[in-house]
Amino acid sequence: MTSALSLALTGDVIPVRRLAHASPEARAHAEPLFEMLRAADVALGNFEITLSQRGTPLEKLLNIRTDAAVAQDLAPMGFDVLNIANNHTVDYGWEGLEDTKHALLAAGVQPVGVGATLAEASTPVQLEVQGRRVVILGYSCLLPTGMSASERRPGLAPLHVETGYEVDPYYQMEEPGDPSCVRIRTRVREADLARAVADVRRWREHADVLVVTIHWGYGSGEELAEYQQPLAHALIDAGADLIHGHHPHAVHAIGHHRGKPILYSLGTFLGQQIFLPASDAVQALWAGMSPDGYLAQVEVGADGSCALTLTPHTLNAERLPVVATGADFERIAARLQRLSAPHGTEVVVDGGRLRARPAAAPVALTA
Repeated sequence: MTSALSLALTGDVIPVRRLAHASPEARAHAEPLFEMLRAADVALGNFEITLSQRGTPLEKLLNIRTDAAVAQDLAPMGFDVLNIANNHTVDYGWEGLEDTKHALLAAGVQPVGVGATLAEASTPVQLEVQGRRVVILGYSCLLPTGMSASERRPGLAPLHVETGYEVDPYYQMEEPGDPSCVRIRTRVREADLARAVADVRRWREHADVLVVTIHWGYGSGEELAEYQQPLAHALIDAGADLIHGHHPHAVHAIGHHRGKPILYSLGTFLGQQIFLPASDAVQALWAGMSPDGYLAQVEVGADGSCALTLTPHTLNAERLPVVATGADFERIAARLQRLSAPHGTEVVVDGGRLRARPAAAPVALTA
């Protein structure tokens, strides 16, 4: 009988210095979470910083990078695969992206979601674990100018989001200038959605477990963008077993579709970034970022069923993760319960951890 396969998933991973530079106490506090990564058959996160001293910073709001040596800590932490299809791994151009990719590979971690062409960027990582094939596809919905891969350009596997603004004509007549008059509408570009759906269908034939990891949503707060749920549902309908979301530096809802989990955002797992220059806009973004997150342990059964166990964590003064206890645990648990309930997910406390599962359907009353 085929045993369950274990996955461990984290949110954003943004180191700027080696673990050896952290205090022994901070490293000891992070170790239980690293052990969960190492214990899993496959551990996946989102790596969101350029590892290079080459290249020229792109003209964009935030540019972050550090020395490639920090990659040497990632495999010992427990990571097997890291998504690098996000809005910071091309902050210093294609030279920076190539250096980041090579640094991860040299450190024994497989990057996903980027490539020299669109076809290469859309090629998944494939792992053989316990006789089962795990396929991981990576995409980004956050695409600063020139970052998306094409047939002739290196970059990220793109899911372009189209944004429109819907104005309530009667409201604006009586309350001109009120932001409530405007509703922001978003959707994934049809051609990109069709390509991603085709990717999932094609690789489903070669996978026992198929994970899609997506950089999406807003950088803070708790609301989902309009395009996120339809995108997740379309990918699950095409054959994905699990959606692993990131970018919001905050915990967002957990949803389910056809029994498959959608982790909209796991928050920040390790966040040491320093934004320079520190403009008012950047400082406002920084102030809105939450230190909270959770590590998801997923047991995938032979039938494709997914059992979710969540370990809430927060960042300590050295910006390393520490298992949440007391008021920190209660805050994260309450947030997950409140945000996930409207998405058909029940989050229950089980000791110092949480379990997330599809909410039971209401029982129909009969006369």
